Amino acid sequence: MKKLLTTFAITLATLVTYACAHEKSFTENPTKVLNTKEALPMKHHTPPPPSELSKAPVHTEWYVGTLKYYNLEGGFFGFIGDNGERFLPLNLDKKYQQNGARIKMLGKVDNDIMTIQQWGQPFRVEQVEIIKAGNKSTVNPEDI
Repeated sequence: MKKLLTTFAITLATLVTYACAHEKSFTENPTKVLNTKEALPMKHHTPPPPSELSKAPVHTEWYVGTLKYYNLEGGFFGFIGDNGERFLPLNLDKKYQQNGARIKMLGKVDNDIMTIQQWGQPFRVEQVEIIKAGNKSTVNPEDI
């Protein structure tokens, strides 16, 4: 066992030394490519920050659908649009938190946030119109 560990340690030290030696030569001449006859210029690409990756053109839009209370992850209201889209209204006023309510909701999808619910697309509500009131007695919004 001791011989195996010694062999492993020597192999690891050799690999680290080899890698460090080549890293130094690479940083001195970034166009040098090992084991090739022609060197291609290296282009340094810096990926955009995560907040930039999700920034698609965002527009405010009206959606019509139904609010439903889900008793998961502490409970939340989800919006199921008539087109089948599912939105998680992040800032829905408590007066609109009615299970089964048909509403018209103006706002936009927020791709820069993750939620514990992991249900639907996070949605920033700007305006709400009630089409048909829901059942307030099914769920107490204070319990959410």
